[in-house]
Amino acid sequence: MKLVKSYLIGISTFVVTIMLFLFIVSLIFTYTKIEDRFIDSGIFLSMAISAFISSFVLCKMIKKKGLIHGIVVNVISVLIIFIISCILNNNISITNTLGIYISICCLSGIVGGILGVNV
Repeated sequence: MKLVKSYLIGISTFVVTIMLFLFIVSLIFTYTKIEDRFIDSGIFLSMAISAFISSFVLCKMIKKKGLIHGIVVNVISVLIIFIISCILNNNISITNTLGIYISICCLSGIVGGILGVNV
């Protein structure tokens, strides 16, 4: 039961931090003259930071197997966001971007998970 609670906290951390960082990115692009072609970079950076933080928080609570738990919590988080996006858009589209998001989250999750266990 403790593991499920820890995962829910990790996923919640991911969702809250991604919303915060995407809000900040949207403000930056709204009120500056940064070109729109950099929006994807802002989204990728937001995903990476959120994945790192959520894995760190989760593995700090669990204190073992940071690599595995870091990957799992972030894959679950990205899939939840993907499902919500599909429902809101009435459209299921699996693209290369989804693979990039999952890859970024996995790599950031690995680093966050390892640091969460060892720090």
